[in-house]
Amino acid sequence: MTQEQVLIKKYLPADFRDCYTEILTSMIPMTVNDLYDIMFRQFPKGVRWLLKLRDMIVKPFGLKTGISFDDKIKEQNTNEIILGAEDKHLTFYISLFCSDINSGKQTVSVSTIVKYNNFSGKIYFSAIWIFHRILVGYTFRRAIKIQRRQIFLY
Repeated sequence: MTQEQVLIKKYLPADFRDCYTEILTSMIPMTVNDLYDIMFRQFPKGVRWLLKLRDMIVKPFGLKTGISFDDKIKEQNTNEIILGAEDKHLTFYISLFCSDINSGKQTVSVSTIVKYNNFSGKIYFSAIWIFHRILVGYTFRRAIKIQRRQIFLY
């Protein structure tokens, strides 16, 4: 989590947290809406398939499935969007953050915090955390790569 993020701090403390951060060098800013769109609306078919597989696996356990990411937006301001969901086993929040450009540099990050609501939440997250890290890391790096490509085209 970067020092500049404000909204996500309301949801602390957490049992798990991670953050991916990149510094972009450009006079063309990446907006938090751009980051959200690339990461949560334009994800590759393989990611979409994995999300459907996850839904099929957890549905028999009574966990929420098939909810769009747009439905998970909790709040946002100019620089940050918070997504989140509560379930009987755990609660998670994701912060997408894009700072203002300062001296031609911009900080862009995605942070996740997870709170276990019970022991089954801890077990569930232990089983999926590696997929979380791979998918979030991949979609974030992909978003940065797409943004850099668009900057190059200008």
